[in-house]
Amino acid sequence: MKRDAPRIGRRGLVGLSVASAAAALPLARPALAQGTRPRTWRFGSPMPTNSNYHQAMVIFADEMAKLSNNRIKVELYPAGQLGGLKDMLTSVQLGTQSMLITVPAWFSSFVHPMDVFTLPFIVGSPQQLRAALDGPFGQRMSGWCSAAGFQPLGWWLTGPRHMLNNVRPIHLPADMAGIKLRVIASQVYIETFRMLGANPVALDTSEVYLGLQQHAIDGLENPYPDIVVNKYYEVTKYLSTTGHVVDFFIAAMNQQLWEGLAPAEKDMVKQAMKTASDWQWAEQPRSLDEAYGKLRSVLQVNETTPDERAAFIKATRPVYQKFEASIGKDVIEQAIQALS
Repeated sequence: MKRDAPRIGRRGLVGLSVASAAAALPLARPALAQGTRPRTWRFGSPMPTNSNYHQAMVIFADEMAKLSNNRIKVELYPAGQLGGLKDMLTSVQLGTQSMLITVPAWFSSFVHPMDVFTLPFIVGSPQQLRAALDGPFGQRMSGWCSAAGFQPLGWWLTGPRHMLNNVRPIHLPADMAGIKLRVIASQVYIETFRMLGANPVALDTSEVYLGLQQHAIDGLENPYPDIVVNKYYEVTKYLSTTGHVVDFFIAAMNQQLWEGLAPAEKDMVKQAMKTASDWQWAEQPRSLDEAYGKLRSVLQVNETTPDERAAFIKATRPVYQKFEASIGKDVIEQAIQALS
């Protein structure tokens, strides 16, 4: 991972002296009150350190150290060190963990409307996704999360999710029949793949590799870079480029922690997160291309044709109506306008 930034120490933090930080950012850093005690925030992630998501976390931690004169230190806990995603979400909601990143489907257990981002083929492109997140629809999403105890700070692109398995190449919905496919513990994911004829199995990220290795599951669906950094290509055979969901990570903080920050501190968090998010969105297209090149060399890849994609869209469209009650019909309608 490449970045023009100081190296992190063993705990993933950068310690800058007050003098060097002031020299680097003489105007942009809001002042903290004299005598404010240093604080430490715990920032958890399911992703390993060789992912650009972790590097974005490093950037955020670096910027917070600089902007706060080292009075706010962000400790990074990658690769599920703080537990599974449901555990981390509960901990952030309760305030025993400060921050985390995870995709909307995991949030949906706490914030039902977040399932709208998991509806199959609802996002037209990463560009449309970011525009929607930075606009009124993203503000509405933030409101749902805040009411449930989470303050969204930024979003990082993961990209289109594709199907990976050990049974057969997947060209059409009929090819999904009987495949034990790992999915996120979201009712939308579970129902979508049941509708396609698969046997969905909800597993945490930390359980997937072993599940594939021991044949407890036949496959999964993930973006290209996630397949590479988690080495799922070592224990699977076929990759089908369905692109059924364009996904993203939400970087979120405990709501009470956020509300307790001084205005100047909130400005620091926003500035640090913007720096990290802008870097990650610029970096991810390169990561997607690089990962796809790697996967073509180690797996049997079949490109989904427009006609095959249309067949998947038709087969999964009833999912929208099935979840109108839990997500909200108006939410789905607004999402279609904003995301498609």
